[in-house]
Amino acid sequence: RDVLNVLGAYPGDPGPPGNDCAAVVSSVGAGVAHLPVGARVLGHGVAALASVSRADARLVAPTGGVLSDDAACTLPTTWSTVHMALLASRPRSTDRLLLHAGAGGVGLAAGEYAQWLRSRPSTTVGQPQKHRFLHHAGFCGRTLSSRDGG
Repeated sequence: RDVLNVLGAYPGDPGPPGNDCAAVVSSVGAGVAHLPVGARVLGHGVAALASVSRADARLVAPTGGVLSDDAACTLPTTWSTVHMALLASRPRSTDRLLLHAGAGGVGLAAGEYAQWLRSRPSTTVGQPQKHRFLHHAGFCGRTLSSRDGG
């Protein structure tokens, strides 16, 4: 969405660019106990690409210092998308799931989430190196070509 926004190609009003963020908490409102000042966090912020941004504390979580900012800021929308999609589909451990574009951010998160649910994910990818990557990530024998119609 951010790319379409800055190119002027997003339909309607997308708001200011930047939602996903990784940041250091500089201040908190009354009643916010889970985010101490100075904590490294990830979440959704308003105009998060700005030097200073605001966020609803319910949409922010500490990183525990184990993620780089680059890694942390990729997680909120990716994992929220996967969570909502799988919550709506209600997969069970006996279900097979077909995940498209399995080597992309949402595809990788969906594959990990599906394995956590003990479902059996299969995924589509195009390039041979993406098949190899996913096999290394634990999708052994469960990748399909998105380039081969037969």
